[in-house]
Amino acid sequence: MRWITETILRRYGIAGSILSEEELRGGNVNRTYCVYVRDGRRQTRYLVQKLNPEAVRQPRVMLRNMVVVTDHLLRKGIRTAKLYPVGVSGERFLELRRHAHGMHGAGDGATHSAGTSGSAFVTEYWRVEEYLEAVDVSPEDNDVLLAMARAFGQFDAALADMPRNRLQGTGQGFHDTHLRFRQLWKAAEEDVCGRTAEVRAELASLKMLEEEACEVSLRYAAGEFPVRITHNDTKFNNVLFTDAKPPYGAIVIDFDTVMEGLIAYDFADSVRSTAKKVGGDADTPTAQIDLEKFRIIAEGYLAETGDILTAEEIAVMAPCTLAVTAELAARYLTDFLAGDRYFKIEEPLQNLRKARLNLAFAQDIRGRMEKLQSIVAETAGRFRFG
Repeated sequence: MRWITETILRRYGIAGSILSEEELRGGNVNRTYCVYVRDGRRQTRYLVQKLNPEAVRQPRVMLRNMVVVTDHLLRKGIRTAKLYPVGVSGERFLELRRHAHGMHGAGDGATHSAGTSGSAFVTEYWRVEEYLEAVDVSPEDNDVLLAMARAFGQFDAALADMPRNRLQGTGQGFHDTHLRFRQLWKAAEEDVCGRTAEVRAELASLKMLEEEACEVSLRYAAGEFPVRITHNDTKFNNVLFTDAKPPYGAIVIDFDTVMEGLIAYDFADSVRSTAKKVGGDADTPTAQIDLEKFRIIAEGYLAETGDILTAEEIAVMAPCTLAVTAELAARYLTDFLAGDRYFKIEEPLQNLRKARLNLAFAQDIRGRMEKLQSIVAETAGRFRFG
């Protein structure tokens, strides 16, 4: 891997020798590395990422959108990782044609046709950004959880005044729960890997959740909510913490999925990633929503977004928690049925087990929806809304 990294850094105009490189395991989709470089007396860490072509179908559009969002936040004084430009081209991503057995030229911003499975070359997309030093904190600490929620709320509020037409290709919302379920039923019917029979129980359980889980996304598609620019992947490890004590210096990262969407999903996905109590075993997991953590996340998020949210958006914050959790269960199960092509896996049943865990969590959320709605309404009542 190191010779590939060296080639990429050179294209970015970064000099020096690589002291070490380590793959960062937190992401589910792309391959991301921390590379430590020494140039004379100066030692610098860089984040180097290769996009997964199965997950990112329009890499140039996605990467340019990341640049727009990053620049917008930095102009507002909101800290985030800076993207490095490639050499003298000015582009902040690298389109690289790579030979099956080695490097063969690089685009440094120029266009190349994507390679096919039968060709000697493939086109890869790489980006290099500032590596932000972070400290280890735990979502079990309620103060940390509050800082996370406020960071995501600040992110969404900061993008409220950015014209939507500055982003390209964002018409299809990331959290289209109805679409995700349709993709699941198609994968189950096609059964390309012969796995449908072993997940009949999971498919039946998701079928029972489908109507309720898809309600919000269908209402959004019908135009019942404002269209905003949202993060769409607000899990805990998409916030870096630069201080080990309050206010923790929380920084939102990973703008791959920033696009038009329903803002309540950003609140909901942060709940899904942090506010659950897990039990059982890998094959038969249990998961319950932690009502206190749910309340803390609602408080932090609403503290930052209270003056931009509409009453309709607030009303679906709790239902979106069910929607996003059932949606992710459907996505993991879809990928398992399709041969594990989208999400990175470390062992063969990983996608199936993640689907089961999210399914169990969605079922628990569904049973506690009235209480969740009450918590949101009570919390929202402490803030003024426009």
